[in-house]
This record gives sequence, C-alpha cells and structure tokens, in this order.
Amino acid sequence: MKTYRLRGLALFGIAALSGTLLAADAPVVTGTLAGNLLVGGSGRVMILSPQGEVVWEHKCGLVHDAWRLPNGNVLYADGAVAEVTPDKKIVFQYKSEVGQGGGAFACQRLQDGNTLVGENSTGRVLEVDPQGKIVFKLELPGMQQGSHDNMRMARKLANGNYLVCLKAGHLVQEYTPKGEVVLELKTGNIAFAAIRTPRGTTLVSTLDHVTEFDASGKKVWDLANTDLPGTKITNMTGIELLPGGDLVIGCYAAYADGEGTGLLRVTREKKLVWSYANPKADGSLMAVQSLDKDNKPLAGEIR
Repeated sequence: MKTYRLRGLALFGIAALSGTLLAADAPVVTGTLAGNLLVGGSGRVMILSPQGEVVWEHKCGLVHDAWRLPNGNVLYADGAVAEVTPDKKIVFQYKSEVGQGGGAFACQRLQDGNTLVGENSTGRVLEVDPQGKIVFKLELPGMQQGSHDNMRMARKLANGNYLVCLKAGHLVQEYTPKGEVVLELKTGNIAFAAIRTPRGTTLVSTLDHVTEFDASGKKVWDLANTDLPGTKITNMTGIELLPGGDLVIGCYAAYADGEGTGLLRVTREKKLVWSYANPKADGSLMAVQSLDKDNKPLAGEIR
C-alpha cells in the first residue's frame, strides 16, 4: 500500500500521485479510503476526504460520538449533545445538569425524532424530544453521580432494548425499557463501544481488543491491537461495521512520540485496508462514520 503525506487543502484531490509527499504536520493516509469520513476529534467534529484532508469542521469539545444525519446535519456528544447544520448553526442541544464526570458521551437519533443520550455523569440512558425535554429515563444500577467511570457508548436496539457499555465494571449489558438485564458480556478491559450485528452477535471495543460475542456470551471473533504487523495501535474505541463486514475503528490517545494510528479499516481476516494518522492535529479520534462521495451515510452500516 502507498502512503501519502499531504500538505493543506491545496493538495485536495491528488490521490493519483505516487510516492510520499513530505510535510511534518500533515495527515498520513496508508491505503485508499473508499469515501469521506465523519470523525470526532480532539476539540472538533469534522469530515475528512479520501486523502485525509479536512473538508468541513465544527469546533467543540472532545467528541466521543458523532453521526451524519439524513438531513445533512451532524449530531455529536462532547459532554453535551448537539446537532449542528453544515453552516455551523446549533439547532438542538441537551446539557446534563451534572457536569462533573464529563456529562454525556453517547448520542443516537431515533426513528421517532427523539435523541438517545448516554449520560455518564448520572449513569442514565435518556430519550430527549426535539425541544430538549426528557421523555424516557433509564437509571442504571450501581452508578455514582459525578463519576467519570460510569458508562461509555449506549445504543437503542431494533428490539427496543438498550445496549450499554459500563466502564468501571468492564461489562456490556442489554436492558429492557423496564431495566431488566437480558444479556451481560464480560470484557477483559474497559468496554467503550458495543454494536449489535445483523446476525445477532455483539461487537465490543475494549481498547486493546475488538471482540465479537454470540447471543450466549461466547467469543466468536477477536482482533487484538497487535494483530496487524507494522501498524501501531493503542486504544481502539469507536467502531463501525460496514455492509461488507469490514470494521472501521477510531482510537483514543492514539499516539506516543508521534507514532500511532488514529483511524483504520480492517477486514474480518485481519488485513489492513487503510489507516490514518495525524498526531499533531487530533490525539484522539473516538467517533467515526463512513460516508459516500456526497457525504451521506452508507446504507447498511452499523454503529
């Protein structure tokens, strides 16, 4: 695979060039990105071109979760949850009443127009209407108000249940709306993100591994951060399952001494498709969503 090191927007669209373009503070893309990417970085949410160039950005906090919505807006969680238009107007916002502990780390726009909020600071999973009113509340047991270590990603599933990553317990649990636990997955490290696949398995990122569990909790597939020779990977956090089965992964605190990988795409056979690195611009890239050339989400992706 070729490596490209690009310098600024002036070089946008030159993927056909061969070799390496040198610039000490430029992004490095190895392989070929299939399309654009929505990415949550350190202090911004942005769209990257296939060459790793920033083609749109919105300044904010440390982004844990982000979505390109069908209306073209971007929904993101950086302690608060906000929806921003392409011209950077905030049209929806939810802020936790408890700021200590980081506020909200997870978000998801639901089919009825409400927004799922994973509120780490209170240990609650919420549904909020477009006016910012809480219309559903699931208080998780054993949470400590104001703690940074309650939960990470949360998702509402097609069956109406909630899939929640519990940081301190190294657990993923699936809750009914009444709070009943119907599935518990024990992980060997911090559970950051969990997604339910079309075949009913659950993929979980735990910093040094991405593991797939069947419905009984048995491990059926695993990717370690040491499984890709020549690619330095630290903390695998945000995960996306593409229609063809590949995984796109974002990494927290991705670099040490300027070395590391911020984003990567890998096959189920553990082959690297592409990687992205930009240690001087974004030390953490926890949220990632693949887009097509028109900046629309790919049909069939799971996050």
